[in-house]
Amino acid sequence: MHAETPPPPPPDDDDIREVQHFATILRAYDNYLPWARRRLRRLADDYARLGAPHRAALRLDEKLEAMHRAAEANGAAIARLVAPHRAHVGSDVLHMFVLADDGRGGVRATAAAGAAYVPESDMEKVQSTLKQCVREWGEEGEEERREAHTPLLTALRETVPVGGGEARVLLPGAGLGRLAWEVARLGYKAQGCEFSYFMLLASNFIMNGLGGERVVIHPWVLQTCNTRSIEDAVRPAEVPAVSPAELEATCNLSMCAGDFLEIYRDQRSRWEAIVTCFFIDTAHDVTRYIERIAAMLVPGAVWINIGPLLWHWSDMSNEVSVDLTWEELRALIVAFGFVIEQEEWRMCKYTRNPRSMYRMEYECIFFVARLPAATQ
Repeated sequence: MHAETPPPPPPDDDDIREVQHFATILRAYDNYLPWARRRLRRLADDYARLGAPHRAALRLDEKLEAMHRAAEANGAAIARLVAPHRAHVGSDVLHMFVLADDGRGGVRATAAAGAAYVPESDMEKVQSTLKQCVREWGEEGEEERREAHTPLLTALRETVPVGGGEARVLLPGAGLGRLAWEVARLGYKAQGCEFSYFMLLASNFIMNGLGGERVVIHPWVLQTCNTRSIEDAVRPAEVPAVSPAELEATCNLSMCAGDFLEIYRDQRSRWEAIVTCFFIDTAHDVTRYIERIAAMLVPGAVWINIGPLLWHWSDMSNEVSVDLTWEELRALIVAFGFVIEQEEWRMCKYTRNPRSMYRMEYECIFFVARLPAATQ
């Protein structure tokens, strides 16, 4: 008689934890369609409370059918997005453990019996990623790109010579890679860095996985408030509107996955420019960002930025968040040795639904800051 094999202990190795984190992202993507169906089922239940004449007058059955079709199309696109990555995780790892908040600001690994639960916050990130696809690669994102990307690209051209393709430009918080792609298309040696696996998987799908094809998504199908018509809610968006493959083979573009401070902690005097777009307010302590950027730039190089100061960790318990005003942040930038050459306020929208009745935009700080050139 053999003793029953005990279950394996929760992983504590950093590599295993990284795989587990990746697995939680795949689970969230996998959960999109069941989650969307549950939301639509609840909507249908609420509509069922109306009287039959009212339901008929509102043509709710047609509305729900259109929403279901759009959600199913999203699910099909997401299935294609995650399919290439399953081999890197493996079903045994994917389902053996699930990471969850331990209630003390840390993370614990638990058996997969509860793995069917995906936090609502993760599902909101999936939705946000669909909207980000339009912001960066869709036709309806052109206005947002013009507001946020164009000033950065213009300033880069004006302050940093291409130098025969040898000028190096780093873009932390690169999202789905569109801005890095545009920088490379100008002739610079561009590298994007992104921490979020939600973004990384989507950017890899768009930039490497479609082979010039477009995929149809419906980013606003579950947006039921401030909607003018059901046609607006279920309308499709084709991405990418411009093929990433149009980038010439001679252009230099790379993407790096991970935390900005960790990946580049040992770099010194490496980059001719660092471009940050809606990034600096992701810091727990922004002084560490400024210190790292200053160390990584060659003498005479520039830091170009646009974005709000929506400090991401500000309202989270057990998280450090050094919230600063622009005046305070500006003083810090100068204290680290930068000379601010341009400083403007610019209005920018972010992943908005252009046809929504509700619109929000930020008054963003745009600046160009230069490190002094080395003295002889």
